Amino acid sequence: MSVLRPRPPTDPIEHHRPPGVMSAKGGIDAGWGSWLARAESVRGAAASAAGTATEAMLRAYGTTGSQACRRDSALFGILDVARRMRESVDRVVVVGDRADRALVDLLMSTCCHPRHDDLPRHERGGRPRIWTLGPGDDDDDVQGILDCLRSQIGDRLLDAWGVVQVGPCREAFTQDCVRLFAEGADPTGRQGAAPSMVVAAAVDHPGHIAVTGPAMVADAPIPAPPPEESAMVFSAAVLLPAAIAGIDVVRLLEGAAAMARRFREAPAEANPVVSLAIVGRWLAAAPAPRSGVPRRRLLPPPRWRGLVEWHSAQTDPPAPHAPAAIEGWFTTPITVAECRRAPFATIHRDAPGQTTDPSAHRQGLPTTADHLVLPRCDEHTLGQLLEGLRLAAAVEERLE
Repeated sequence: MSVLRPRPPTDPIEHHRPPGVMSAKGGIDAGWGSWLARAESVRGAAASAAGTATEAMLRAYGTTGSQACRRDSALFGILDVARRMRESVDRVVVVGDRADRALVDLLMSTCCHPRHDDLPRHERGGRPRIWTLGPGDDDDDVQGILDCLRSQIGDRLLDAWGVVQVGPCREAFTQDCVRLFAEGADPTGRQGAAPSMVVAAAVDHPGHIAVTGPAMVADAPIPAPPPEESAMVFSAAVLLPAAIAGIDVVRLLEGAAAMARRFREAPAEANPVVSLAIVGRWLAAAPAPRSGVPRRRLLPPPRWRGLVEWHSAQTDPPAPHAPAAIEGWFTTPITVAECRRAPFATIHRDAPGQTTDPSAHRQGLPTTADHLVLPRCDEHTLGQLLEGLRLAAAVEERLE
């Protein structure tokens, strides 16, 4: 085996604008050009407000001249806690509010094995099973996890479990789950063995992690960027559970940093963040305009439910007294060009009702819809996507 490992590809994601943006003569629609100019005028302010948290984390972690510097970085602290949890338990309960839990679910469903929890430990690479709880779950979901935790097979490691609280958990359901699992407040008194590790990630601020449990330090604060530089999408609340599951969070951050640089440096007419931000405004100025700006509805692959839930939590409708009421929707399909695995590769797929054309399922979409194309489903691509949507929301917020 070669000691040289090939570097995974880092192709950029593409944003295909609505067909009406380009005129029949090949020019750009005047309305689209006007919104491009407006977005260009606020791009600097949006980039400054969004901060450079991902780049700062990578810069601190990537210091190779001094191992001590790397050990002092926030990312090293997150990876170190994740390693200790992987070595201590085989089951992890992750509790978080809607947006944090949705991001954890998204990364698990896209970057882990599709049946991660069903595989034996050696086929999971020594990584624990991950069960998430948050608003939207019910008592049956909680009781099902409790029943699984009570199941003991007599193996010290395989019977051990831990709890990760991600974010402040301000909603009533998640607060109850924290009391139940982390504090051992099982009303039936039959919870069984206590958790081996209890971790609170980004509860007080984005970079803080507290760890408790047998042979564990009482508190493990991790350095965090200043509050104005914190990107909550890439805080310890999301990165820690992903690292526990074996997801390459360094590549996730690299993808986000690449999109942030692309946003700052690419010209407006070729900038995917800018075009994502102005689509709704451009549609609102159509020949038959409606009051307000249409809301974006993401249409990703079926297993990406977490992306839809996170995006919805970030773009809730404004209060009734808001000056610009939102009316209508527009759809942004998300297509992955390259699957991670191809189980049907040896089967002829051109039989009636089957096709190998990846764009076939997009037929019939409204002609006003824009379209996101991801080169593949991996950490770098997901980092680009999440950062792109986050930055697009920051630009759109500043458009008058």
